[in-house]
Amino acid sequence: MIKILNQDNMEFEPKHYEKPSLIFADCIYESLDFSWVDKYWDMLAQGGVLITMTDYHSAAEYKVHTSKLPDANLVNWLIWKNEFGNFKKDRFRQCHDDIIIFSKGSKFRFDGKKVQVPKATAKSKGLNPSGRTTKLATSVITDITLTTVAKERIKMDDGHLVRWQKPKALLHRLMAPFLLKGDLVIDPWMGSGTCGEVCYDNDWHYIGIENDKKIFDLAERRLKTFLNDDDYIPF
Repeated sequence: MIKILNQDNMEFEPKHYEKPSLIFADCIYESLDFSWVDKYWDMLAQGGVLITMTDYHSAAEYKVHTSKLPDANLVNWLIWKNEFGNFKKDRFRQCHDDIIIFSKGSKFRFDGKKVQVPKATAKSKGLNPSGRTTKLATSVITDITLTTVAKERIKMDDGHLVRWQKPKALLHRLMAPFLLKGDLVIDPWMGSGTCGEVCYDNDWHYIGIENDKKIFDLAERRLKTFLNDDDYIPF
C-alpha cells in the first residue's frame, strides 16, 4: 500500500490505519515547535521507531523534548555529511544533518545484517583475523551523497532542483534494520516522495503527507510511474 495525502500533517488522523512501525520525519529545520512530535509519538506502535532528520539549529532541543515522552528510548544519534549547507566564511563549514532515532520502549527490532558496509581491512594481512569482508555501518555516514548532478535528483516544473531531497540509499540504511515486509511507515514531510519509493522497493506500506500542492503533485507523478492500481491508493 502506497497512500499519499495533500494536507497539513497536523490534521492527519490515523483512525483507519494500523499503528506504524516507523515514522520518518525529515522535518522543518530551525524550528523549535515540537508539537508534531507529541502527535506522531502517540501514533507509533510499541517497539516502533521515530527517525528524525534535523540540523544543529534544533537537534539538541529536539532530543531533550523527545526524551521526556512516555517510553522514549534513545537508540542512535547519527551524522550524515552532505554536499550543501551553511558556508559562512568566519567559521567551519556547516554541512551535515543530525539524525536522531528514538524507539518507543526499550525493546525494538534491529537487524544489522541489512546495513553492512565494506570493511577497509578486508584484504589486509594480519589486520582482519575474522575474515569478514563487511562490517556494521557506523553512526557517521560519509559514504552516501546526493550531488546536484546525481541521476536521482528530482526537478520542479520550472527546472529547478527540489530542495532538501535525500538520497534513497540513505533512507534505506536508516529504515531497513527496523522493518519487516508489510510494516507501515508514516512520513509527515513527504516532499518529492523519496521515502515512498524506498518503501515500495522494500515491500513496506507507506503513508506520505505533504502540504505544499506543487511538491505533492511532483511526488504523485513520481510514485505513479512505477505503481499499478493495486499498489497506489488514491487520497
